[in-house]
Amino acid sequence: MTKSVYEFWLSQGKDKLRLPVLPEAIDIANSVQNDSVKVTGLGEVTFIEEPGAKEISFSSFFPKRYSPIAEYQSIPSPEKAISEIETWMKAKKPVQFLITGTTINVTCSIESFNYSEGDNEIGDRNFDIVLKEYKTASPRKIKQKKKTKAKRPSKASPKTYTVKKGDTLWDIAGRFYGNHTEWRKIWNANKTAMIKRSKRNIRQPGHWIFPGQKLKIPQ
Repeated sequence: MTKSVYEFWLSQGKDKLRLPVLPEAIDIANSVQNDSVKVTGLGEVTFIEEPGAKEISFSSFFPKRYSPIAEYQSIPSPEKAISEIETWMKAKKPVQFLITGTTINVTCSIESFNYSEGDNEIGDRNFDIVLKEYKTASPRKIKQKKKTKAKRPSKASPKTYTVKKGDTLWDIAGRFYGNHTEWRKIWNANKTAMIKRSKRNIRQPGHWIFPGQKLKIPQ
């Protein structure tokens, strides 16, 4: 079996993981549009013209044993590969996503990572992963005049926010908390309603929000 000229790599610091089996396709999404890209056409992919933070998702599997479908022979065990990715997530630091032979070399956060028993052989592990382009930003400080007779409520009421076109939980969290990685606070406070609105949020937590939707913003 002819091997692909492309290699999929995830890394954090000195720790690296090369995916043993290439996904059939990757999905590249942003606040404007979604594009499904066949892996065989990766040489034509460019991110330059797509505005906003990009979200990359794909599915594949970690085989228990080497077979011709794998891209290289010294493949990691499914348990080791899964443990590596979960360790990176717990570190709460971005990872680097690289596809050789293309211009894709992106610093990302791991938004979600799910795995299950494989479909081919006992011991294989199927997985779905969602990555989001990571951009550092410093919140702007705004000087406000002190209110001399302002009354402070004894207990702050939960804020609400109406979703606008192009919004993501990542951006909303940065706006309210000054920290994009706090998006899970908003997701946890609105999980039931968001899943009811779109069951795709079960697989991609918080990814599917819609203009006009009201979200609770916990303090």
